[in-house]
Amino acid sequence: MKKPVFPINYRAIELPAYNANTVRAMIGLRVVEKQITHIADNHLLVKMQAAPCNPSDIAFIQGGYNIHKSLPCVLGFEGTGIIVAVGGGLSSDYWLGRRISCFAQDDSDGTWAEYLIARPEQLIPVDEALSIDQAACFFINPFTAFGLFEIAQKRNCQAIVINAAGSRVSDFLFALAKKQQMKTIGIVRRQQTLETLIQKGFDKVLLTTEEAFEDNLKTVLHTYETCVVFDAIAGEQTGLIANSLPANAEIVVYGGLSGKAVSGINPMQLIFKNLTLTGYNLNDWMNNTDNLSFNDVRNTLSTMITSGEVQQPVNTTISMEEIVKGIRNYLGAMSDGKMLIHF
Repeated sequence: MKKPVFPINYRAIELPAYNANTVRAMIGLRVVEKQITHIADNHLLVKMQAAPCNPSDIAFIQGGYNIHKSLPCVLGFEGTGIIVAVGGGLSSDYWLGRRISCFAQDDSDGTWAEYLIARPEQLIPVDEALSIDQAACFFINPFTAFGLFEIAQKRNCQAIVINAAGSRVSDFLFALAKKQQMKTIGIVRRQQTLETLIQKGFDKVLLTTEEAFEDNLKTVLHTYETCVVFDAIAGEQTGLIANSLPANAEIVVYGGLSGKAVSGINPMQLIFKNLTLTGYNLNDWMNNTDNLSFNDVRNTLSTMITSGEVQQPVNTTISMEEIVKGIRNYLGAMSDGKMLIHF
């Protein structure tokens, strides 16, 4: 592999300021020229190949995510690329030329760029059989789903409920549940998504826009003796689901797509039915998982993707200059697949 010559000039998508108005936040994004002069010890240089847009990226540019970076900053929480330079203290034999998936949520530039400087703990080598598009999306959704599913396993659940069941996290949760012969109940807002999930094999799918949704929800949750709900929406829906659950159930909130605070939970559910409401953060799961276990999970998830058991569909691929158009399209059709930036 030809070694890069420093300084390296490259392009990146930069956020100059947070803005709660999504349209204004998008319009404010800019493609900038940046420069890398050297690689510090214990760091690696990644030549990026592709990076997705996730709901967390949208929340971040609005200033509504729990992670804040020093501005201006390069956007992007995950992606894939090739290691092209290795800093002091690290093994060139091990790292150089490897294709990796990366996770960049610390106070530094992210993945929406032609190059990324990262620490080893932010990177995982990926199977060469994994396509570039699948490797770009390999970190956040698959590992989030695996960590969530462990909660259901520990509770010996017979059935799980997935709110926002048209999501990519839901795809992995469904596949993991199927392996364990666990029932899956989906909650969606579009008829087309409902039909897709029924065809896929969900045991029950509920449509939030139906008049009888609340009555149907309570019936289904009790019929399937639901013990865990995975909720990516939050807002009033969390309260609605909570009030319909049987005793000793748990709601795990791992997203806030509604943009609203969790609300409407009847305190009697907490007092007399022992309802548990918790949150899930991928960073915490990673910090509490030892290297050996993490590698086992990586191999399991990689095999699920390369075998075709689960795929993360890509709806559109864009260049950096098309970022505003790309995000706009993504916001209108999240269930249809990822928006990927190719470099």
